Amino acid sequence: MKKNHVRNAIFYIILIGIILASGFLLGQTDRVREILSSYSTSELDNKDNYRIKTNDLTVPVTTGRQVSRSEKIPDNSSKLFPGFQISSYYQYMQFYEGKKNVVTVYVKNTGDTPIFIYKFGFLLLSENETTMVDTGVTILPEEERNIGIITLNVPDDVEELKVRPEMAILAQTDLGKWHDYGIEDFREMTINVRESASMQEPEYSSNPEYVFNLVNSKIDPHNIQVRTMAAASAKKYPGKYNIYQVCALFDDTRGSIEYISDPRGRDLWSTPDETITVGAGDCDDYAILLASLIEAIGGTSRVYLTDTHAFATVYIGNDIEEVGRSIENYYGSVPIYYTTDQYGSWLMLDPTSSIYAGGLPSGTAPTDEGWTFLNTSTVTVIDTAPYI
Repeated sequence: MKKNHVRNAIFYIILIGIILASGFLLGQTDRVREILSSYSTSELDNKDNYRIKTNDLTVPVTTGRQVSRSEKIPDNSSKLFPGFQISSYYQYMQFYEGKKNVVTVYVKNTGDTPIFIYKFGFLLLSENETTMVDTGVTILPEEERNIGIITLNVPDDVEELKVRPEMAILAQTDLGKWHDYGIEDFREMTINVRESASMQEPEYSSNPEYVFNLVNSKIDPHNIQVRTMAAASAKKYPGKYNIYQVCALFDDTRGSIEYISDPRGRDLWSTPDETITVGAGDCDDYAILLASLIEAIGGTSRVYLTDTHAFATVYIGNDIEEVGRSIENYYGSVPIYYTTDQYGSWLMLDPTSSIYAGGLPSGTAPTDEGWTFLNTSTVTVIDTAPYI
């Protein structure tokens, strides 16, 4: 019997060490200029074909109420070693030196026993410093789940960041009890880091007639499929239009719509119901869909078009600190990015590249002053007209 116990213990220890770790950059860009070629360069001036009525602007309600999406940690008194097997992968945008950079972590349970992850993080090997966050996620055998978002502070003057993932794991025994393995270290990762970006000054155009009409002909908050999808997200945080509903809309769009390119030789802009039906689209389809969803729950949206990309924004008014606190209540400590004009501030919404509502769109980078477009000559801002 003693030999059998030793053999079983060795087997379980081997299982503990099995993990496949991988990380990859988010970010998709498209050539969006082809569909806009019908208008001339002279039409890209700053003449405003449409002006917002300030009385129509809506600001999402903010609240200090904490949002808990973590499950309660189960009783972990078992002394048995049930073992576990997991694989993981990590999504992030380009890392920049001296900046806060965000990673989202996915774990798949490849074993035959349920597991529960109650903490996760990364050890920055060069700094010998660990960043951990609490979570609470049960993952059944063969199930894959997002266990959360974490923000890493990247040091100055580095070209790469060596990190070691860490997770605090419980595994369930055959008797239904849970054994606490504590914090487990996994395979080291190397993330490339770029120098801080310099501010660039592309030429801005607001609501040129042809593009304004084209984009607004696609945005449709009244479509039943759009309203159904919007309501399903908003009902998670019921009540008056609020910032948590915006975050839920972003997350559900990112989770349910896959990125695919347009058919070869054609830049196709889909209506939001077409994108929902297909379950996929490219950057302009995401932007039109999110703008429609925001409008469907009473928000104010915009679409931004660059040389290579399209993304949506949502109006958040002037109390940026309060909005930031609410977004941190929802996601955890993440950097919030927005653009500001004479009306107030507009929160970035780009599911093709960002992990969370308020993350940077593709084709941009953080700077000491905030953020900047990269390799972009023109930016066209299109307001959503609620009465068209």
